[in-house]
Amino acid sequence: MKIMYVEDNPANISLMMRVARMGGHSVVSFTNGEVVLNNYDKENPDLVFMDVQLEGRLTGLEVVRMLRDRGIKTPIVAVTAYAMLGDKERCIEAGCDTYIPKPLPITELVELLQRYEIETGASGSAGAARATAEVPYRDQPI
Repeated sequence: MKIMYVEDNPANISLMMRVARMGGHSVVSFTNGEVVLNNYDKENPDLVFMDVQLEGRLTGLEVVRMLRDRGIKTPIVAVTAYAMLGDKERCIEAGCDTYIPKPLPITELVELLQRYEIETGASGSAGAARATAEVPYRDQPI
Protein backbone atom coordinates (compact mmCIF):
# COMPACT_ATOMS: atom_id res chain seq x y z
CA MET A 1 0.00 0.00 0.00
CA LYS A 2 1.31 3.45 -0.82
CA ILE A 3 0.94 5.90 2.04
CA MET A 4 1.18 9.67 1.82
CA TYR A 5 2.18 11.22 5.15
CA VAL A 6 1.79 14.98 5.36
CA GLU A 7 3.76 16.03 8.44
CA ASP A 8 6.34 18.66 9.35
CA ASN A 9 8.01 16.82 12.24
CA PRO A 10 10.97 14.66 11.13
CA ALA A 11 10.68 12.33 14.15
CA ASN A 12 7.04 11.55 13.32
CA ILE A 13 7.92 10.99 9.66
CA SER A 14 10.69 8.58 10.66
CA LEU A 15 8.34 6.65 12.96
CA MET A 16 5.66 6.37 10.27
CA MET A 17 8.22 5.13 7.74
CA ARG A 18 9.54 2.46 10.10
CA VAL A 19 6.08 1.18 11.03
CA ALA A 20 4.83 1.24 7.42
CA ARG A 21 7.92 -0.57 6.11
CA MET A 22 7.42 -3.33 8.68
CA GLY A 23 4.07 -3.99 7.00
CA GLY A 24 5.58 -3.88 3.51
CA HIS A 25 4.14 -0.45 2.71
CA SER A 26 5.84 2.50 1.04
CA VAL A 27 5.64 6.09 2.27
CA VAL A 28 5.97 9.39 0.47
CA SER A 29 6.16 12.41 2.77
CA PHE A 30 5.41 16.09 2.35
CA THR A 31 5.63 18.93 4.88
CA ASN A 32 3.64 21.56 3.02
CA GLY A 33 -0.01 21.55 1.94
CA GLU A 34 0.54 23.44 -1.31
CA VAL A 35 3.08 20.85 -2.43
CA VAL A 36 0.62 18.06 -1.56
CA LEU A 37 -2.07 19.64 -3.74
CA ASN A 38 0.39 20.00 -6.63
CA ASN A 39 1.67 16.40 -6.39
CA TYR A 40 -1.32 14.40 -5.20
CA ASP A 41 -2.41 13.04 -8.59
CA LYS A 42 1.16 12.06 -9.50
CA GLU A 43 1.67 10.19 -6.20
CA ASN A 44 -1.80 8.54 -6.21
CA PRO A 45 -1.64 7.16 -2.64
CA ASP A 46 -3.85 4.40 -1.24
CA LEU A 47 -4.03 6.09 2.17
CA VAL A 48 -3.22 9.59 3.49
CA PHE A 49 -2.17 10.59 7.00
CA MET A 50 -2.63 14.36 7.35
CA ASP A 51 -1.16 16.43 10.16
CA VAL A 52 -3.55 19.20 11.13
CA GLN A 53 -0.83 21.84 11.64
CA LEU A 54 1.56 22.16 8.68
CA GLU A 55 4.31 24.41 7.36
CA GLY A 56 3.11 26.97 4.83
CA ARG A 57 -0.11 28.91 4.51
CA LEU A 58 -2.57 25.97 4.50
CA THR A 59 -3.58 23.86 7.48
CA GLY A 60 -3.98 20.13 7.08
CA LEU A 61 -7.76 20.42 7.33
CA GLU A 62 -7.81 23.02 4.56
CA VAL A 63 -5.81 20.63 2.37
CA VAL A 64 -8.28 17.83 3.17
CA ARG A 65 -11.23 20.04 2.17
CA MET A 66 -9.51 20.95 -1.11
CA LEU A 67 -8.75 17.30 -1.89
CA ARG A 68 -12.36 16.33 -1.19
CA ASP A 69 -13.58 19.24 -3.34
CA ARG A 70 -11.51 17.75 -6.18
CA GLY A 71 -13.39 14.48 -5.78
CA ILE A 72 -10.57 12.60 -4.06
CA LYS A 73 -12.04 9.56 -2.28
CA THR A 74 -8.80 8.18 -0.80
CA PRO A 75 -9.11 7.49 2.95
CA ILE A 76 -7.58 10.33 4.98
CA VAL A 77 -6.55 9.95 8.62
CA ALA A 78 -6.11 13.19 10.60
CA VAL A 79 -3.02 13.23 12.80
CA THR A 80 -2.82 15.87 15.50
CA ALA A 81 -1.44 16.77 18.89
CA TYR A 82 -4.72 18.56 19.55
CA ALA A 83 -6.88 16.19 21.54
CA MET A 84 -9.42 18.60 22.94
CA LEU A 85 -13.14 18.03 22.97
CA GLY A 86 -14.48 18.64 19.46
CA ASP A 87 -11.16 18.25 17.62
CA LYS A 88 -12.04 14.80 16.28
CA GLU A 89 -15.39 16.12 15.05
CA ARG A 90 -13.69 19.06 13.27
CA CYS A 91 -11.39 16.60 11.49
CA ILE A 92 -14.32 14.43 10.39
CA GLU A 93 -16.32 17.50 9.26
CA ALA A 94 -13.34 18.60 7.13
CA GLY A 95 -13.46 15.28 5.27
CA CYS A 96 -11.13 13.02 7.23
CA ASP A 97 -12.24 9.42 7.64
CA THR A 98 -10.81 9.06 11.13
CA TYR A 99 -8.39 10.61 13.58
CA ILE A 100 -5.25 9.48 15.42
CA PRO A 101 -3.57 11.51 18.19
CA LYS A 102 0.08 12.41 18.63
CA PRO A 103 2.37 11.10 19.80
CA LEU A 104 1.58 8.35 17.31
CA PRO A 105 0.43 5.27 19.23
CA ILE A 106 2.25 2.45 17.43
CA THR A 107 -0.32 -0.27 18.17
CA GLU A 108 -3.17 1.90 16.89
CA LEU A 109 -1.12 2.93 13.85
CA VAL A 110 -0.42 -0.72 12.93
CA GLU A 111 -4.12 -1.55 13.34
CA LEU A 112 -5.12 1.37 11.09
CA LEU A 113 -2.66 0.28 8.40
CA GLN A 114 -3.99 -3.27 8.51
CA ARG A 115 -7.60 -2.09 8.39
CA TYR A 116 -7.07 0.22 5.43
CA GLU A 117 -4.98 -2.38 3.62
CA ILE A 118 -8.02 -4.65 3.75
CA GLU A 119 -10.53 -1.88 2.93
CA THR A 120 -8.59 -0.47 -0.01
CA GLY A 121 -7.48 -3.85 -1.33
CA ALA A 122 -3.91 -2.52 -1.63
CA SER A 123 -1.42 -4.96 -0.17
CA GLY A 124 1.94 -4.01 1.24
CA SER A 125 3.89 -5.74 -1.52
CA ALA A 126 1.61 -4.56 -4.34
CA GLY A 127 1.69 -0.99 -3.08
CA ALA A 128 5.44 -1.07 -2.72
CA ALA A 129 5.83 -2.51 -6.20
CA ARG A 130 3.82 0.26 -7.83
CA ALA A 131 5.33 3.03 -5.74
CA THR A 132 8.14 5.19 -6.94
CA ALA A 133 11.33 5.36 -4.93
CA GLU A 134 10.76 6.40 -1.34
CA VAL A 135 11.91 9.92 -0.63
CA PRO A 136 11.47 11.12 2.95
CA TYR A 137 10.93 14.80 2.13
CA ARG A 138 9.72 15.31 -1.43
CA ASP A 139 9.22 19.04 -1.00
CA GLN A 140 12.61 19.58 0.63
CA PRO A 141 16.04 19.45 -1.01
CA ILE A 142 17.91 16.29 -0.11
